[in-house]
Amino acid sequence: MSPSEDDSPFATACRATTRTEFVRALNQLRTSRGLSCRQVSINAGDLALAKSSAHAMCTYRPPKHEEPLRAFLTGCGEPCEALDGWVAQWRRVTASRANRRPHPAAQLVQSSARGFSPPE
Repeated sequence: MSPSEDDSPFATACRATTRTEFVRALNQLRTSRGLSCRQVSINAGDLALAKSSAHAMCTYRPPKHEEPLRAFLTGCGEPCEALDGWVAQWRRVTASRANRRPHPAAQLVQSSARGFSPPE
C-alpha cells in the first residue's frame, strides 16, 4: 500500500505540506493510541515532555526542536526505529519555504504599504 492510500499517522505526516497538517498527523498518532496529552507526557519518561507541550504539539504548534518531537513520539509509543522517519518529515515540513514566517520588519512594511497612497 502506498503512503497516499495509507491512513496511518505516519503516512499523514509524509503527505503533510504545512505545519498544520503535520500537527494533525501528531494528533492522529496520539488519538490512534487512545492517549491523553497527560499520558503522552508521562510515557515520555526521562525525555521530559510537559503536558502543555504535548497538547500544543497536537493541537496548534509543531515542535521547534527535535528533542520535544522525539519525546512526544516516544510518549505515544512509537518504536525507536520509527523516530528518524518522523523527524525527517518534520524537517521537510518546517524547512519548506511555504512554512516560513516573514521577518517581523517585512510584515510591518507590508502592512504599512497596504494603507499607503502617494500624495497627489
